[in-house]
Amino acid sequence: MDPKLTYKGAVMTWECDSNGHMNVMYYINKYENAGRNFDLDLGLTSLLQEQKETVGMVVVEQKIQYLKEAFEDDLLYVMSELNAVGNKSITMTHKMYNGHTKEHIGTMNLVCVLFDKVNRVGLVLTPELKEELNKKINH
Repeated sequence: MDPKLTYKGAVMTWECDSNGHMNVMYYINKYENAGRNFDLDLGLTSLLQEQKETVGMVVVEQKIQYLKEAFEDDLLYVMSELNAVGNKSITMTHKMYNGHTKEHIGTMNLVCVLFDKVNRVGLVLTPELKEELNKKINH
C-alpha cells in the first residue's frame, strides 16, 4: 500500500501559541485525525465498530519529530503508511506536510495494539487480520 492521504486541514488561529506557531497538542490532534482515517483504509474501523464495547485500539508508543514550524492559515496534509505487523502490534508512520510549500514538517511514528476494554490487556491479532494487514505494507 502506498502512503495514503489521511488528513487535510488548516492551522486555525486558536491552535497557535505564544511563539506564533501551532502548539504541540494540535499536531497530535491532526495526527489522531489522520490515524482514524488510516484505520478505515486498513480495514480496522469496521472491526472496532462491531466490537466497540469490548475492543479498542490504543497507542503504546509514539515518537514525534518536529522538522518545520506550522503557522496560522497554513494548509497541512498528512500521508500515512503501515510499517510492520507483529503478534499484538501495528506500527505506522504519519508524515505531515505544508500544503503550500510541500515541505515535510513533521513525523509521528507509533505502535498500536488492539485492546481488550474489559480485561484491560492487549490482544493477539488473529492470523486473518495479520495476513490482511501484511498485504498493505510496502515491501
